[in-house]
Amino acid sequence: MRIKIVRRPIGEAPDWVRDAWIGLSLPLAVNRQRSLWGLGVLSGPSNAFLQLWALVLGKGIKLTGFSVNAKAAVDILEEVDPRAAGWWREHTPELVSGKRNFVFDADACEREE
Repeated sequence: MRIKIVRRPIGEAPDWVRDAWIGLSLPLAVNRQRSLWGLGVLSGPSNAFLQLWALVLGKGIKLTGFSVNAKAAVDILEEVDPRAAGWWREHTPELVSGKRNFVFDADACEREE
């Protein structure tokens, strides 16, 4: 299953980077919409223990959206906007290693079959 990004996703990346997602079709890591607590891609801790601790301290935001493997998403982004993909690789290398997911808010997405 896939989603298409139809509006600027919420997040901490610059507007021009988030706008680059619009129009892209991305494969889902989990084949359903989910509600979860998230942390910012820039302000959130990079290690799993500190992420959990930040959530316990109430530093996350409640988010309903779709999970996409971050590396796969940035690889797809690279095809249409290398500069935006480069921003992700430069500023969030730990996220685009292949082991982490981005969550795109549901309001920015449409499901594709």
